[in-house]
Amino acid sequence: MATIGRALSKVKGQLSKHITDEQVEDLCRQNNHKFRKRKLGGPAGVVHLMLLQLLAAVSLSGLRHVAGISVTRQSINDAYKALPLVVWRALVRRVCPQGPALSVWHGLKVMLVDAMGIVVEDTRALSNKYGKASNGKVSTRHARPTPKLLALLDLAGGFIHQVIPLPWSRQERVCLTRLFKACGQAALILADRGLVGFCQIVMAQAADVHCLMRLPRWLVVSGRGKGNRRRLKKLGKQDMLVSWRRVRRPTWLSLRQWKALPEQTVLRQISFRITRKGFRTHWAWVITTLTDPVLYPAQEIVALYEKRWQVEVYFRDLKRTLKLKQTRSKSVEGVQKEILAFVVLYNLVRQVMLQAAQRQGVDADRISFADAARWLLWSEPGAELIDLVVNPKRKRDTQPRMLKHGRRKYSRLNKPRALLTKPACEAKL
Repeated sequence: MATIGRALSKVKGQLSKHITDEQVEDLCRQNNHKFRKRKLGGPAGVVHLMLLQLLAAVSLSGLRHVAGISVTRQSINDAYKALPLVVWRALVRRVCPQGPALSVWHGLKVMLVDAMGIVVEDTRALSNKYGKASNGKVSTRHARPTPKLLALLDLAGGFIHQVIPLPWSRQERVCLTRLFKACGQAALILADRGLVGFCQIVMAQAADVHCLMRLPRWLVVSGRGKGNRRRLKKLGKQDMLVSWRRVRRPTWLSLRQWKALPEQTVLRQISFRITRKGFRTHWAWVITTLTDPVLYPAQEIVALYEKRWQVEVYFRDLKRTLKLKQTRSKSVEGVQKEILAFVVLYNLVRQVMLQAAQRQGVDADRISFADAARWLLWSEPGAELIDLVVNPKRKRDTQPRMLKHGRRKYSRLNKPRALLTKPACEAKL
C-alpha cells in the first residue's frame, strides 16, 4: 500500500503545477459551494482522488486501498456528488497549455473537431437524456444509452480544450458553433464532412476562425455549379473559388441569428486524388475559408488535411487506454462529471508527454501515451521525469476491419491478415 499510496501524491503534484488547491477552492466559492476540509482534504482532495481512481482503474471500494486512506465507499461517493460540475469544466480549461500554440501552420492555430461515442449505464434518466443507438441487428430495447462527445483538440499536442456531451440522435454540426469561443482568434479548424454547413462556416468566419473541411459529394461544385453553389474563378489545378448562398433557416438557428448572416460567402474548393497501389483512384474534395492561393498553396492544404486522422489516435488513447469507453455513474450529472474527470486526466497525461518530448527532442505525439500514464501512476513523488517510450515514425498499411473473434460490428477475420491488408493511401492533386 505504501508504494501505490505514493501515486496519490504524484497525481496531486502534477495537477498542482497547473492549478493549485487554493484555485480549486476559489472556484467553489465563486459558485456558492460550501465545503469543509475533512479527511479527504476538501475539494482539491476530491479531485485528486477521482483522477487517481480513473488512472488506476479501480472501484470506489478499492480506491481507499490504492490511495492509502481509511474512509468508506459511501463517503467518497458523497464527496464526488458534492463537487460542482462547473469546477470540472474549469479544470479542463486550466490543465490545457496557456502559452503559445503547439501547432501553428502559417500563423494559424490548428485545431481538430470530431465526435466519438461512449456507453453509459442503462437507467431511465440516462436513456431519456442521451437515447439509445441501434445498429440494425440489436433493437433499442436491449441497447444501452450511447451519448456522443463533441471535442475540440489541439493537433500537435492532442489536448482537449472543450467537450460537449450530446444525445445520440443529435447531429454534431448543430453544436459546432459552441466551440468557436474556445478556439480563440487566428485558429484553423480541421473537420470531417459531417460538420460542413453554410451557417457553421459563416459563423466561424465571424468569430475569426478559419475552416478546412472535407466536402460530401452532394455539396461539390462541378463545372459552373448550380443552385446556391456556383464557381467564381479558377485558381489552379483542381483549385477554384466558389460562392455559397444561404437557402433556408435550420431549426437550431434563431430567426435573429439567421437574418444576421450574410447572403453569401466566398470559399475555396480543392479536389485531390486518393491513390492506393493496386486499387482504383478515388476523388475527394475539401472546402476552406483560406482563399489566398499564394499564402496557402493547394498542395499544403491537402497535406494538412491528411493530419486530421490524428484525432482518431487521440480518441483511442482516451477510450481504450484510459477506459472511457464505458462510464460507471448512473445519473446525468454523475456521467458529465466522470467525462470531464477523464478529460482532465487525459490532459494531465498529455502534459507529461509534452515535458518528455521537450526533454528527449521529439514531437509530442510520438511519446507513448500508455507509458506516460504508467509513469504518472507508479513513479515516486518528486522524481524527475525519465525517458519515456518513443513510437517510431512509420506509415502503416491499412488493416482489415475484421477481428479474430468477431462481434456484431465487425466481420470475422477468416483469412490471413497479410492477404487482407491494403497498402497505405496517398493524397495527390
